[in-house]
Amino acid sequence: MLIDEHGEQVARYDKMHLFDVVVADHRGRYRESDDYAHGNNVVVADTPVGRLGLTVCYDLRFPELYTALREAGAELITAPSAFTAVTGAAHWDILIRARAIETQCYVLAAAQGGVHPGPRETYGHAAIVDPWGRVLAQHAQGEAVLLATRDSEEQASIRARMPVSSHRRFFSQDAMRPASE
Repeated sequence: MLIDEHGEQVARYDKMHLFDVVVADHRGRYRESDDYAHGNNVVVADTPVGRLGLTVCYDLRFPELYTALREAGAELITAPSAFTAVTGAAHWDILIRARAIETQCYVLAAAQGGVHPGPRETYGHAAIVDPWGRVLAQHAQGEAVLLATRDSEEQASIRARMPVSSHRRFFSQDAMRPASE
């Protein structure tokens, strides 16, 4: 849920991609679909700092969702997450920076870190990434508030100089034939 400065709900996002995976950690298997149903809606909300796209955790691995958020007008995208220590160490930084670069959006990546019951260990490493992929603020473990300044003029300049949104092509199944055909 996205709550405004008056305590009112302004948007609700239900995670689209549930974490049903096997990880080489103490827990081994994760099945969010045993307890939750996936959402179906792309959500972008107007906020005082810009148009904010909403995602959660495992959604980071699906660039199509981030592309849809950009096409829906997102300028910033949230990614509150609890990546496992194993997947976070291997992929977290790459994914948050890639999603920022691909969409030319700021990515606000809150991240839970530590050891939890289950046993489960999460990676942490919260960060704010700009549309060029630069990490503007980060914090490895523990509680923190990250701050960064959004430069809307620079964001517009990046989008104008490298107009990936207008260059993007989508492919049909017919276009994905093996080279031998």
